[in-house]
Amino acid sequence: MYITETGMVCPVGLSASAACAAMRAGFAKFDEWPFHYTQGGAIVGAAVPGLAFHVRRGPRLVAMLCGALADCLKEQADLSMEQVPLLVGLAEPGRPGGAADLASTLVETVEERLNLHFHPTLSRTLSKGHTAGFEALRIARDLLATSEVSTCVVAGVDSYFNATVLEWLEQDSRLKTEENSNGVIPGEAGAAVLVQREPASATGVTVEVAGFGFAMEKVNVLSEEPFLGLGLAVAARQALAEAQLALHEMDFRLSDVTGESYGFKEQALLLARVMRGRREKFPIWHCADSIGDTGAAAGVCQLVRAWHAFQKGYAPGDGGIGFTSSVPGDRSVAILNRENSA
Repeated sequence: MYITETGMVCPVGLSASAACAAMRAGFAKFDEWPFHYTQGGAIVGAAVPGLAFHVRRGPRLVAMLCGALADCLKEQADLSMEQVPLLVGLAEPGRPGGAADLASTLVETVEERLNLHFHPTLSRTLSKGHTAGFEALRIARDLLATSEVSTCVVAGVDSYFNATVLEWLEQDSRLKTEENSNGVIPGEAGAAVLVQREPASATGVTVEVAGFGFAMEKVNVLSEEPFLGLGLAVAARQALAEAQLALHEMDFRLSDVTGESYGFKEQALLLARVMRGRREKFPIWHCADSIGDTGAAAGVCQLVRAWHAFQKGYAPGDGGIGFTSSVPGDRSVAILNRENSA
């Protein structure tokens, strides 16, 4: 399965190319939001430019998703979209300020807004939080293995720009403030990738999704039990085994780490448990450094960023490994390989 096109709307860019260029340059877009935490200070977050603060949760999600899809599909006029499933990742069920009330109607709403019609029976939403993008990729791979489907669109959209989710983060001491440095900077984004059974062309750079891994972590970020980082290690081993690679053979990592020590500890434990060869450097890229925590869009944002890095030639090598960790404990890992065709 190959990624052949991307789209993105986020705080540092209204297209995938602009956003990835900004992240490559280290640009960040953090501003004071019109919300305050308990001690009275303004909450700092990353919002999509052009989306006014008064635009509420539902319309925000629809606008970002439509923008990402339009960006992704702008060069795909020849595609018969009725044969293309749209798989959209959303916040996990029960998360305050999520998208539970939109899950059943979001695809139809987007189709009306874009004047497009995706596959009528295979298009769907997945409410899995941070791991939703990679879960959607796994479903896309299964669909592409059939004769009925040759192309899918995998997308994710989420926003922390509402009082309900910000209050939830603060109540669990997870909101980054002047009084709490070990917290999340809230963000928002919509991202999409076009995935196909075969590469888009026989020449140039192709990006293959070479392996997946999925697991559950019993000690999630809200738990007070000792954290051993077992779930992500299991998922990583599965993905690497499927790709027939070892962790030390990968060239760089992408992670949805958001600034909390929990996520960085999880990465350290992963290396201790899975790395069996020596590497002088093993860089890790965090989209959250530029755009904050993007929830269910985080995994697809990683795919977009890696694809552009491979296409532009500034990736640290030909192999990337992406990690996502949801609040309830789901863990997912994806392996990406760059191939240079003659």
